[in-house]
Amino acid sequence: MAAKRWGVGAGTLIGGWPSMRWGAIAFLVGILILQSLPELPGRGWSAAWPAVVLVGITVPWLRLLAWGSAGFLWALLLAAPTARLPAALEGAELSVDGWIAALPEQERRSVRFEFMVANARKGERPVLELVGQRLRLAWWDEPADGEERAVESNPPLQVGDRWAFTARLRQPRGLSNPGGFDYEQWLYAKGIVATGSVRRQPLPQRLAVAERYPVDRYRARIAEDFERQLPENPFVGVLVALAVGEEGGISSRQWEVFNRTGIGHLMSVSGSHIGLVAGMVFALFLGIWRRVPELALRWPARRAAAVAALMGAGGYTLISGLSVPAQRAFLMAAVAMVALIIQRPAAPSRILALALLAVLLYDPAAPLLAGFWLSFGAVAAIVYSTSGRWCERAWLSQTVGLQLKLTVALLPPTLIYFQQFPLLSPLANFLAIPWVGCTVLPLSLLAALVGPVSTALQTFLLELAALTMAGLWQILLWLEHWPGAVLSWPGPPWWTLLFAVPGMLLLLAPRGLAGRWLGLPLCLPLLWPPLPTPEPGGFWFTLLDVGPGLAGVIRTQHHVLVYDTGPRLGAELDAGRAVLVPFLRRQGIRQVDRLLISHADKQHTGGVRSVLELMPVAEIATASLEETPIAGAKRCQAGQAWQWDGVQFQLLHPPETGFTADDASCVLQVVGPAGRLLLPGDIETAAQTALVAGYGAELAADVLVAPHHGHRDRVTSAFLDAVRPRYVLFATGYRNRFGYPRPDTVARYQATGASLLDTGYEGALTFQWTPDQPLLLERHRREHRHYWMAP
Repeated sequence: MAAKRWGVGAGTLIGGWPSMRWGAIAFLVGILILQSLPELPGRGWSAAWPAVVLVGITVPWLRLLAWGSAGFLWALLLAAPTARLPAALEGAELSVDGWIAALPEQERRSVRFEFMVANARKGERPVLELVGQRLRLAWWDEPADGEERAVESNPPLQVGDRWAFTARLRQPRGLSNPGGFDYEQWLYAKGIVATGSVRRQPLPQRLAVAERYPVDRYRARIAEDFERQLPENPFVGVLVALAVGEEGGISSRQWEVFNRTGIGHLMSVSGSHIGLVAGMVFALFLGIWRRVPELALRWPARRAAAVAALMGAGGYTLISGLSVPAQRAFLMAAVAMVALIIQRPAAPSRILALALLAVLLYDPAAPLLAGFWLSFGAVAAIVYSTSGRWCERAWLSQTVGLQLKLTVALLPPTLIYFQQFPLLSPLANFLAIPWVGCTVLPLSLLAALVGPVSTALQTFLLELAALTMAGLWQILLWLEHWPGAVLSWPGPPWWTLLFAVPGMLLLLAPRGLAGRWLGLPLCLPLLWPPLPTPEPGGFWFTLLDVGPGLAGVIRTQHHVLVYDTGPRLGAELDAGRAVLVPFLRRQGIRQVDRLLISHADKQHTGGVRSVLELMPVAEIATASLEETPIAGAKRCQAGQAWQWDGVQFQLLHPPETGFTADDASCVLQVVGPAGRLLLPGDIETAAQTALVAGYGAELAADVLVAPHHGHRDRVTSAFLDAVRPRYVLFATGYRNRFGYPRPDTVARYQATGASLLDTGYEGALTFQWTPDQPLLLERHRREHRHYWMAP
């Protein structure tokens, strides 16, 4: 009776315990509605939040609507302002001082870090807009001739230290492509208002040591101890990630294997790790407390163990970096432990609902991160699948079944965010979860705890943890090489979730429920989404946003051609892996029929290796086999032509001899009943003159990709007069360091009367030629705008 009275009383305060689950979902839906808007409503609307909450408490039939409205208004209240960096400050050199706000990420030629601004000035004028804001800065190691290496000439960056920098800032802008990683969304969710680079002169100065962020300093110290104790060990990054949540030491190859086998969630601090720590501390204190009569008589052992478990889980959550999965797991553990302490019932679904509300109240931007959906989705599937149906005697079969159910439950977010699904995930997780949970994780945490006491013991524990991780690694490599280990699938549109979610609920329901088979047809739109393709005689061209480089995709009804693969984007990332392959998978493309590399410039060839690794390619052609050695590649040459689905493809340049370097770029012309496209690579004056002399008016095209990214003095008036484009596309990159396209070049192109578009400002540009239809243009940044995107 007491428990019942307590439940009713609490329900009165929060709108009714029976509606808590639906209320939390409605609150989330309200937040998602706001996050989907292209622009923020007036901030004044958030003042209605108290009134909405009051309506939810007093008017039962409006309760769900009130929950949703409260979520919308709460997200509006806490949304960061969209005009975060004034246009006048973009590209200007500013003097800033403040604190290193997170563990720096060391790369081969740079170090990247988050920076909390205390003061900012442009010349002598204070810049108050940046005070108290968080920046993401890069300190590049590119010394000029005779200049010392900037990164090495100063003390290493440590979280919590106060520094003074001269920095050049820009809007938090990322590449904008279908299927690609949304860097701007990630920056917004992290609360970062601008990005930039540290200037080498005047030299940066460290003003104070260890002024802020004591928890992060402790995390950094543990990471340094691990790296010092295990120098050159390939798995030290994994041990650091498990101990303190810092994932920068895990190599791209390791992440690839972890993700392809479906255990990536185990290699960073997640809900299972928090739960395991809470369980271990609970069991340890319960055993100790029960064996000491004085303690057991003073306070019940289960309550004392619950307090200890709560403290242990909270401590681990703090040193893990407060990721969304860790927050969720700690909140769930906290509710469960508090219920145990005060001896009140706590249904798992209610605990999950409370954890969801707490995370959303703390950070309404959390649903923008894939980890939010994977974390809550996994726990919700476990709660739904096991509540009232778990039998300890059949734990093995039920564990295997649970892994299969988790695989099914996580299918929607995995396909939406990653366009691929590891088919061996149930088997890999069945092996890896106990392996990591019983060996690698406990040993890593013990090593972190004993470091101040005994360096020798810490080294022993770390070596043992690395040894067990090496054994798991061999199993993962074996699984990764199984045929069909990963299913690549087109990213489904969001509307398929309206059918897939009820379908998943039916498929995961108890066996006795009638109509479970209906779950499968409801999931079909998710698994086989409708994929539009060009009509016969039509073709689509997408110029991707890859920064200062070029990558384009041409599709006919049954064929795909990739023209160039963009630049490298970092020490371990390139445009092929980050942009081109995700785009192809998003479109449902499983094979590239022809890969055409225009010439050897690194801005065009940076992603070749990744494309060949991740996507089957039937044919490869390039202008210079000597400078771009690719196995199986053939030479592209003027006169080569072929037809796909009623569309004519022809190489106009280069001839067999007479041109080298940029002037030897492969020039591709695409002609269909609906229109024409011209891709000239980086040809310069000599090649353009030869093309005009050889083809004249036959060069005419609706769309022209500007030669050499709009470099000045690299396009002739005769060439433009022959092409007569309706659209001229520049592939330059936002505020690129070369300053392309230059003003005089822009003026020359404008004189043709063509519309000028730049991927650096428009994102990916897609043109659709359809017979008997007008030419259609989609600008990805404009068509898929969200309020956090920079203008």
